[in-house]
Amino acid sequence: MQKGKIKTGYHNDMQYVRTLGSYFLAIAVIFIISLAAGYCYPLYFPEEATASFEEIGGMFEWITSLNPVLLMLAIFANNALKSFAALLFGLGFGIIPVLFVASNGFIVGLVVNLSSKTEGLLFIAAAITPHGIIEIPMILLSAAIGLRLGCLMFSVIKGKTIDVKYEVKKSVTFYLHWIMPLLFLSALIECFITPLVILLVL
Repeated sequence: MQKGKIKTGYHNDMQYVRTLGSYFLAIAVIFIISLAAGYCYPLYFPEEATASFEEIGGMFEWITSLNPVLLMLAIFANNALKSFAALLFGLGFGIIPVLFVASNGFIVGLVVNLSSKTEGLLFIAAAITPHGIIEIPMILLSAAIGLRLGCLMFSVIKGKTIDVKYEVKKSVTFYLHWIMPLLFLSALIECFITPLVILLVL
């Protein structure tokens, strides 16, 4: 009986993922464009980019003093809460998840550009790839769900009958089943595996 419920739940979740295809693609395109914009920003505005980079570093400076376990929990809490907010606030016609992804993409691009000048691209790849292959898709998936909810709200305004409460419940359930656990895994990798990978490539 329990195995049957798990199998049914997995099947339902995979069906739900298929409904997110076009929204995920749109979010991924926004992320890539903003990533490119952030990477190119220092080329045209070097002083402003450096100031922004230093400001970003200052915002997260307190994290570096944490022990690995607390650091992992802090990273997980930050990613989980922001991803959930992007999902839930997507009900506001999808504006928040789009802004969330665009701003994060821009920051990542900026940091990659400026960090690569001092640390090298190999270091940047080692510092991002191990956990990023999980973290980034999960964040984009959360935003895609938020964008879908926003589009559904537009449909409701146009007069289409949609059970918004059911859609939100389904979205939150998927988040709890998949996105949040995988964000925890990515935080675990970031704190305990990524540093080892960096040491190997240095």
